[in-house]
Amino acid sequence: MKKYGFLYIVFLLLTACQSVNDKKLEYALELAGNNRKELEQVLEHYRDDSLKLEAAKFLICNMPGHGSYTGKAIENYYAEAAPILLSDSPRAVKERMMNELYQKYPPASIKQVQDVEIITADYLIRNIDRAVDDWQNGPFAKQVSFDDFCEYLLPYKCADYQTLDNWRDSLRIVAEGVYEDYPHSRIRQNSAYWAAAAVNDSLGRLNKVHLSDAMQCYSLFRLPFWTKIPSGRCGVYSVVSLGVLRSKGIPVVNDFILQWPTKDGDHSWVTLLTDTRNKGFLEGNEGGVMGFMRPGECKGKVYRRTYAPDEGLVRLNAEARYVPEKLRSVFMKDVTAEYVEPVDATTFPLREAEQEDEKYAYLAVYGNKDWVPICYSRIEGKDIVFEDLEREAVYMPVYYTSYGMEPLNYPFLLTHKKELRYLKPDKEHTRSVTLYRKYPLMRRAFEKGQCMKGSMIQASDNPDFSDAVTLYNFRKFSLSGHVFPGDSVCYRYWRYICPAPYNCYIAELGFFDGQNQKMEGKIIGTGQYYGDDKRFCREAAFDGDPFTFYISDLLCNGWIGMDFGKPVHVEKIHYLARSDDNNIRIGDLYELYYWDMKGWVSLGQQEATDLILTFDNVPENALLILRDHTRGKDERIFIYEDGKQIWY
Repeated sequence: MKKYGFLYIVFLLLTACQSVNDKKLEYALELAGNNRKELEQVLEHYRDDSLKLEAAKFLICNMPGHGSYTGKAIENYYAEAAPILLSDSPRAVKERMMNELYQKYPPASIKQVQDVEIITADYLIRNIDRAVDDWQNGPFAKQVSFDDFCEYLLPYKCADYQTLDNWRDSLRIVAEGVYEDYPHSRIRQNSAYWAAAAVNDSLGRLNKVHLSDAMQCYSLFRLPFWTKIPSGRCGVYSVVSLGVLRSKGIPVVNDFILQWPTKDGDHSWVTLLTDTRNKGFLEGNEGGVMGFMRPGECKGKVYRRTYAPDEGLVRLNAEARYVPEKLRSVFMKDVTAEYVEPVDATTFPLREAEQEDEKYAYLAVYGNKDWVPICYSRIEGKDIVFEDLEREAVYMPVYYTSYGMEPLNYPFLLTHKKELRYLKPDKEHTRSVTLYRKYPLMRRAFEKGQCMKGSMIQASDNPDFSDAVTLYNFRKFSLSGHVFPGDSVCYRYWRYICPAPYNCYIAELGFFDGQNQKMEGKIIGTGQYYGDDKRFCREAAFDGDPFTFYISDLLCNGWIGMDFGKPVHVEKIHYLARSDDNNIRIGDLYELYYWDMKGWVSLGQQEATDLILTFDNVPENALLILRDHTRGKDERIFIYEDGKQIWY
């Protein structure tokens, strides 16, 4: 939106003049051009209502930069999209047809215009009247201050390029009745917390079109698509929840992370101002209100989508020659301090990396394939201060130039003690490292790993294991590895059994003799949870595919094993819990790298012959990453300490 005069907005924002708001208002009116009379009509309409007049001024003053689609092409696009998205066609057919429609109406054919140039007085007045009425007379927002009202309820749209239609009235009937009995409850009546929880939970049960992220489309925040928008992304669902909740007078905003500091991807959610003025958090279209957003997961930087532009971001976009894509929107503000106890980090450019003509530096965290800038700092001297960061994350200070990102110093770990530990590889001191995974253990894989705790390896000479001998107990958390039974006695029947209150889950089970040769026999075990589904049958535990697994039909004492036809001695048993395929996979080609100022430096390749990899001559204090060249896309940075991979 630079082309719409943000340099002038910078001047207005930085002017220490008493009439700064008057200048912002006049600028918006001038920018409206032939539409000026519509905006002036709104101001005249509220001339005798000071509260609504201030609300109108807030919207008009901060309207420059907010945009919409307009023209025949976009209307034709929406008209042709409706029968596709609202049909009962298979998912793949809808996705193909929507992509073809996008190609029919390419971006160059779609006209974008500023809202100040097209918004009508009638539309703005109806939205202001409705928002103020919900605030002053509704049950859910009476505790909200005027400043919060302007961001949590007042905006006439929930996302840029949302159609200027009658969304408040139309969305108000969505999830209608889910809290109609609450007035009979002393606890739940007039409670934004309980109403938001009921509405958001019900949204998850509406008809949603889950098409892939590869599908191309324009903004579908318009009627009748709101609850049928073709995306599984949290950003879309958050806006849907936001729109429905605001339509009911529930004060909410959209908070988000540009990039997780410790895993791939971004995230977006809805933040609620409750009746006690405390914050509550909702995953878009999913579940109730939470007291914490993803506790235990490092967020690095948290932003809030706003209607009013952020002064610092306006200045950045006006002054910097090159701005990272994720920081080009000025309608967001840093709210990290509302989520964590943040700290400031002071760094500096190395002499060989210093660029005297750069006015801004950025702090990046690692995505799945590259570094992603998530915040900025104006360079005022040798030291560069980045404010309000979450601890226990790895950050890298960078410049952003015509060549892209260029490091200005080594990545640093911001420790829980508020110290910066620079990860400069010590090439004079090296060591060997033993690696088990290429990506940290996330929730689902962790939970399935827990199911192994308490399990056992048993052997017997009877098929019912009535005389079972326990040869190994899984007393600690484990995902994969080897078991050496150590008993010289031979047995015909061998099994893995899960006596804990879990179904028996196992992705891979292998029995090996003294020559390290895989032993074959007849697969035996308890029933199969999913019947004859080959992905989850007994044979899946022996097929060499970590994505298939056996799951028992018994919640307790489910087991899987082999009948070798005669008593045999088993030297080694290898196992793999139901997982995410990020453990070391035998036969795959891996490469270990460390980070230096010029990028990733290879430490060599290995084809895995075991469930672990060992690399030699690895520099100490290095930031590392392990890549699988055979399959998969998940990979994550780590440091190596005390014989363990420490993930970031």
